[in-house]
Amino acid sequence: MTDSEEMLFEWDEWKARALAQGVPEDLAELGRRIMRDAYMQRWPEDVLSDCGWDDDGFAMLALARAKPAETRRDWERLYARHHRPCLPGGNRSPSE
Repeated sequence: MTDSEEMLFEWDEWKARALAQGVPEDLAELGRRIMRDAYMQRWPEDVLSDCGWDDDGFAMLALARAKPAETRRDWERLYARHHRPCLPGGNRSPSE
């Protein structure tokens, strides 16, 4: 891989599609984080469809375009409920 090549993950590709279709930067970034963390942190199976994993993020993109304010609110709630922050040094929180 050369310096100019980047490895893109599904969530990075989703963000690029969202930006290309007019989704605001902050909302596209929130959607990217949701997709990434749902996968990386193994969020519960019952929320993965809300995180783009059943349809390559097409429903997320449609929501972000049609109802950005409501989507931001819903995604912030979803992220707050399921995201597990890392402590310095890469360790998970003591409650895990």
